[in-house]
Amino acid sequence: MKFILFPSNMASHFYVLAELPIGNSLEATSDNVRKIEELVIALPEDELESFVTRVGRNPWLEAESENYAALSVSLTPFNERERTADEIVESIRKQTDRFEGFENVTYMIETGGPPVGRPISIQIVGSNDAYRKEVADSLVAHLGTINGVKDVQRDDKPGKEQVEIKIDYNKLSRLGLTVADIAQNVRIAYDGEVVTSVRYGDEDVDFRVLFEESVRTRLNYIEELPIPNRLGRLIPLKYVATLKMGPGPADYRHYKGDRTITVEADVDQSIITPLEATNKVFEHFDLDRQWPGTRFVLAGEVMETEESMANLMKTFIIAVVAIYFLLVLLFNSFTQPFSVLLAIPFGVIGVIIAFVLHGEPMSFVGMLGVVGLAGVVVNDSLVLVNHINQLRRERPGEHLIKLAAEATSNRLRPVVLTTLTTVAGLLPLAYGLGGTDPFMAPTALALGYGLLFATPLTLVLIPCLYMVQHDVAMIFRRGPHEAFKREEILRKGRKGFIK
Repeated sequence: MKFILFPSNMASHFYVLAELPIGNSLEATSDNVRKIEELVIALPEDELESFVTRVGRNPWLEAESENYAALSVSLTPFNERERTADEIVESIRKQTDRFEGFENVTYMIETGGPPVGRPISIQIVGSNDAYRKEVADSLVAHLGTINGVKDVQRDDKPGKEQVEIKIDYNKLSRLGLTVADIAQNVRIAYDGEVVTSVRYGDEDVDFRVLFEESVRTRLNYIEELPIPNRLGRLIPLKYVATLKMGPGPADYRHYKGDRTITVEADVDQSIITPLEATNKVFEHFDLDRQWPGTRFVLAGEVMETEESMANLMKTFIIAVVAIYFLLVLLFNSFTQPFSVLLAIPFGVIGVIIAFVLHGEPMSFVGMLGVVGLAGVVVNDSLVLVNHINQLRRERPGEHLIKLAAEATSNRLRPVVLTTLTTVAGLLPLAYGLGGTDPFMAPTALALGYGLLFATPLTLVLIPCLYMVQHDVAMIFRRGPHEAFKREEILRKGRKGFIK
C-alpha cells in the first residue's frame, strides 16, 4: 500500500510561489503576479474563500528579494465544493505554465497536521563547492525525469546583479595604490561620505559628497573614477582594474557545520509517493564513486514519515505488550493470551482491504486507528475465551469441543451486536455524514472496518485455536502417546455430539 503522511484529498489551503528573473523591481513583480491573482479570483464562489499576496518574500526558502511573490489561497471546506485542492491547483497550473516573464511558478498544498516540509526535500552536504553544485544539477535533472514529480526547486539561488572589480595587483603596486584606496574611493563615489556639518538654527545638517544620480547609474563612469595615490596623482580605476558584471553569490546554508544545497519538489500522490520518489533517487546516485565527500541527508515529509512510522511501530508494540500482561492477569495463564492477541492481525487485514477498496492511501492518522484497533478488536476474543474457561470450570468432565461450541453460541449475539453498534457509530464519521474531518475520518475507517472484518473470523478461529492450544499443552504434559489416545476418545465423542 502507498503510505502518505497526511493525504491532500481534504486540503483547503494552498500556496503559489512566483519567481521572476533577478533584477525585477517590486513594482514589476507586483504587476506580473496580478496575472495569477486574476486566475485565483476567477475561481467559483463555492471554491474560493480568500487569498493574500505578499511581494518580495519567498516563505519556503525564508528569503527576501524583489523578484519573489507568494499567494496564500484559502478554499471553502472540502464538503462544500466538488473539486479537490489538487484538481484546483492543476487547473491553475495549466494556465500559469503559459505565462511569459516568470522564471518559475510552483505550488504547495497544505495537507494539515504539523508542518513537515515539502514532500521531497534532499540536502546535498559536502565541503567541495564544485561537487556540491554538480550533484545538485544532476539531482534536479533526475527528479525531472521521474513521473509524478513536479515543482522542483533548489535553495542556492544566485544573488542580485553586481559589479565585481578585478584588480591587477602588479599595476596597483607600480602606480602606488592599495586595495584599501580603491575600496574607499568607490564607496565614497556611490555611498558618499559626510565631509562637513553646518548648523541651521537648532538643527545640524550633514553635507555628503557622492556621484550624481545620473553618473551612478552608468557603469563607464566608474572606470574613469580617479583615485589618488601616495604621491597625490589621480589614477583612473581602469588602469589598475577591470569590471565584470554578474550575479552575486548565493547564500550558503549549513548542516552540522558543512555547506549544503537543498533540493525540494512536490509529487502527484495519485502517481507516486514521496518515499517512492526518494528511493528512486538513492538507487540512481552513487555519491562515493562519482562525488567523494558529498552525501545526501533527508528532510521534509520523507524524514517525518520514517520517524513517524518508527514511533508508531514502537507505540503498537507497547500497546500489544500491555494488553498481553493484562490478559495474563485475567486468565492466570501465559499462553491463553496469545489466542486473544491473534485477533489483531485479522483486524489489520480488514483495515488494508478497506483502504484498498476505498482507494485511500494509508496515512499517519489511519495508522493511529490501527493502534487503537489493537485494543478494541481483542474484546470479542476476550469475552469468548473467558466464557470457554468458565464452562470448563463448571463442567470439567465434558468434551472441550462441546464446551467451545456452546460458548461460541452463547456469545454470538452479544459479540455481533457489540460489533455492529461500534461500527454504526464509526462509519458516519468515516464517510463524512453530517460533516467531514480530514483527521478523524481515516481513523474511523480503520477502526470500523478492522473490527467488522475481525469479528466473524474471531467467532470461527478463536475456538479452533483454543482447542489446538489445549491439544499442544496436553502433548507436553502427558507425552505424545497419551495425547493420541485422548484424541481417539475425543473423535468418538465428536461423532456422538454431531449426531
